[in-house]
Amino acid sequence: MSARAASFAEEIGAIGEVWIRGAGSRVTAPDSVRIVNAPAGVWSFQPDEMTVSCGAGTPVAELDATLRARGQYVNLGQRRHGSGTVGGALATGWNDHLRLGRGHLRESLLEVHLVDGRGNVVKGGGPTVKNVSGFDLCRLVVGSHGRLGALAEVTLRTRPIPLATRWFRIDDMSTTRIMELITRLYRPSSILWDGRHALVCLEGHPSDIDSTVLDLRRHGLVSEEVDDEPNPSDRPHRWSVTPSQVFDHVSARAGRVVAEVGVGVIHSDEMQPERTNDPAIIEIHRRLWASFDPDRRLNPGAGNLPGR
Repeated sequence: MSARAASFAEEIGAIGEVWIRGAGSRVTAPDSVRIVNAPAGVWSFQPDEMTVSCGAGTPVAELDATLRARGQYVNLGQRRHGSGTVGGALATGWNDHLRLGRGHLRESLLEVHLVDGRGNVVKGGGPTVKNVSGFDLCRLVVGSHGRLGALAEVTLRTRPIPLATRWFRIDDMSTTRIMELITRLYRPSSILWDGRHALVCLEGHPSDIDSTVLDLRRHGLVSEEVDDEPNPSDRPHRWSVTPSQVFDHVSARAGRVVAEVGVGVIHSDEMQPERTNDPAIIEIHRRLWASFDPDRRLNPGAGNLPGR
């Protein structure tokens, strides 16, 4: 346990409700709960190992600047929300629209030190990319809104900044043609589809992107490069469906939604129809929550964990 994590745990204590505040850019802290700030600062950056360790209270902009100087970045969903703190990005787990190529935000977290509801420091994961042993606490805490534990320190996986990032628009995209498009692309970073048009993000070496575009045009998938990156989050509601269900949902709502093809996220002006949660899953959530924070002290009211 580091001295920073131990000091953070002491500040949180073991009695009374407490809110772990980042920058307040994602979730607003309630006035009635004691506020604690997580440690901040970049402790260690190993460009050759492609890992970085920092405090959860470190601003995302500060981490980005440190990594950018060595041509690297860490995927924290910056396209959707580029401000706030590292801990806030991990706690909310908000992915952006480049998830298809860059992966899920939770895959960035290699090691975590957190403080549970009893005031104990708990460690999960390991500081190397190949570490796979033990309970996968890292993936569990991403998106938990700090309800399972207060993030103190983290080690993150870094990646090389792509040499080029380019967006292309393809018109007349029916369900049949969007499926054909998928087969023609190798690891696109994003495919956004509204039932009529597709916006494709290609990242990598410029010559590879040129070759891909030439192949698309050769197969009748005429593309036009666009200068402005789209922002599907302009639509306020995000639906979660299986990737295979995207085609039926979009076909039935052409022009009224934008889907992240291959991911299973649909951006809409309308709320997703309410679904019934599996009682078995609710029970798993309840038991996990009781194991980490039996008195429901941490970030009360945040997130959507059931069993309150």
